Amino acid sequence: MEAEESPTITIEFTEVPLSDFEDMSREEQMETMRAWFLENYEDPVERTPYESREGGYIYIWGGPFNAYDELSIFGGYVPDDVIEKLAHDLSMECPEWTSAAKPSDYEDDYLELILSDNEYFKSFNDSIEHVNEILAADVGGAAQAHLYGLLYTSVITAVETYLSDAFINTVLSDSAYLRAFVERNPEFAKKTFKLSEVFLKHEGIKDEVKDYLLSQLWHNMKKIKPMYKATLGVSFPEDLGRYLKQLKLGTI
Repeated sequence: MEAEESPTITIEFTEVPLSDFEDMSREEQMETMRAWFLENYEDPVERTPYESREGGYIYIWGGPFNAYDELSIFGGYVPDDVIEKLAHDLSMECPEWTSAAKPSDYEDDYLELILSDNEYFKSFNDSIEHVNEILAADVGGAAQAHLYGLLYTSVITAVETYLSDAFINTVLSDSAYLRAFVERNPEFAKKTFKLSEVFLKHEGIKDEVKDYLLSQLWHNMKKIKPMYKATLGVSFPEDLGRYLKQLKLGTI
């Protein structure tokens, strides 16, 4: 009778049998499990929509996930105390996680839409003009409060759409801006690779930048403001924080 094959996990496109963990040191087990977890799950603050009126994050990518539950697949191959220690550490970093997987078909369609329209400022102005036209409508009572809520959402969406479309269109359409973004973005500066991978990395850099930009929350001004400045040389108004607080888009 043939022995049953061990289940596998995938780390950086490589399948690893769970039985391999039995021969690892505790440190190696911890490091490898952590790498697997962070490749598959992320803090929702990274790119999950947040809606305070709905009670918090809207887990459109999947979740919320608990580190203890997700690491249970290593049970029987890794000592329980090692799994519990890593689960505790991850839970201290983030109590609830979301899936790090992204729907590539949707992103490709979305990117094509962005790059096909370089009149993003006109689109923004049109959106704001429509909001002002609706505000002029004679609506009273409870319907008025509901209308204001819808318009509030429309304004936030218009701002986010403009900031994302303008940046993505400009950077991906110009090699000089693409290089400036890669060289000056701190998250890309931390990346390392072997010299033998240099041509592969060069060929895939535009796709990597695309994936990164599409994953951003464009109302997170603490992150977006430095990106605009470092890459495009665009400085935001010093008093922008006051307006963003009014819109509940965040603070600088």
